[in-house]
Amino acid sequence: MNFHLSKWHTVSTRLHTPQHWHDWAHGILNPNTLADTAPELPFLPAMQRRRLSLSARLMFQAAYEVVGEQHCPTVFVSHDGELNRSLALWQTLLRENSVSPTSFGLSVHNALVGQWSMLRGDTSENTALAAQYDGWELAIAEAVALLHEGAKQVLVIAADEPLGQPEIHATRAPFPYAVAALLQHGDDCTLTRHPHTQTTGDYWGALHWTKHMLLPKHHFTQHYPTSAWQWHITP
Repeated sequence: MNFHLSKWHTVSTRLHTPQHWHDWAHGILNPNTLADTAPELPFLPAMQRRRLSLSARLMFQAAYEVVGEQHCPTVFVSHDGELNRSLALWQTLLRENSVSPTSFGLSVHNALVGQWSMLRGDTSENTALAAQYDGWELAIAEAVALLHEGAKQVLVIAADEPLGQPEIHATRAPFPYAVAALLQHGDDCTLTRHPHTQTTGDYWGALHWTKHMLLPKHHFTQHYPTSAWQWHITP
């Protein structure tokens, strides 16, 4: 599949400057040595900002850096979604036999992209994907399909945050992050999927993609347990 990568941006609670990201991509900086700071989201009213979870804040900041006030179709993908909110709901349900309807409503997988749409008054088509491993590339493929259906541009966003309770055994993203990219018609980017089988792999391919883009690498392959996605980017 071919497309034009108009703009992209990655945000994290720990890497805040271009130098931070450069050093992380080159293996100089370990994000776990830095303190967490959530995005401030100055483009939103204070009342709206206070109601957003950490994942929502990361997603909003990354997306706004890419599209600003523009409205366009959006493809959102996440492996864990609102994992920490969901866990808190389960624990509350066990203790109290009830949960907050509002918190429950915001825990569903498409709630993040729904909030993005509602708070901006954007009625464009939105898609929320739940993917095990190669979510970033699957979201790109979905966006390319929307371009073929007539969209002029499509926003792609991936966001995940680690489970906040270390005593629970689980595979966790290395740190909270969100990656956003704006796709348009063109052929300077080519993405190809190949069948692939390996015993190891993780689900934060959007972070690996960010690292490739920062190094920068114009030809690279992202490997997952059941697939390999080959990227070719013309500078």
